Amino acid sequence: MIHFTYNTDFSLEHELAITDLLNTVAVSKGKSINKFFFHFVSEAKIQKVNNDHLAHDFVTDVITFDYSEGNEINAEAFVCPAEAFKNAKKHKQSFENEIVRVVLHALLHVLGYDDKTEKSRKEMREQEDCFLAVFNKKYK
Repeated sequence: MIHFTYNTDFSLEHELAITDLLNTVAVSKGKSINKFFFHFVSEAKIQKVNNDHLAHDFVTDVITFDYSEGNEINAEAFVCPAEAFKNAKKHKQSFENEIVRVVLHALLHVLGYDDKTEKSRKEMREQEDCFLAVFNKKYK
């Protein structure tokens, strides 16, 4: 089950398509999603979550918490649409593409990808680009 909670004025336009995409990605990596909660929150809320749990006192686009065991995914992610919007403008992407990328990014973290080094960031970005292309081809 994938569940989206909206704590801002934002809501996803293609919830079912994104749900299908996330399940497809998980299965392609040998996992299944049991529960994954996405909380769309304000800049103030994500900064508080970031500070409280990671001791980072700044706004970010997504923070992921992984409670998974074995091949069954149980996780939650806090997503800041306002920050994603800024990043979309900065990277000359559509806002929808950036939101899908951020949601994919959260799942990829749970699937074992990280973005701590240049090499791992590049690999993660390649995965995001691949699955974002699938989304744009299959669901648009």
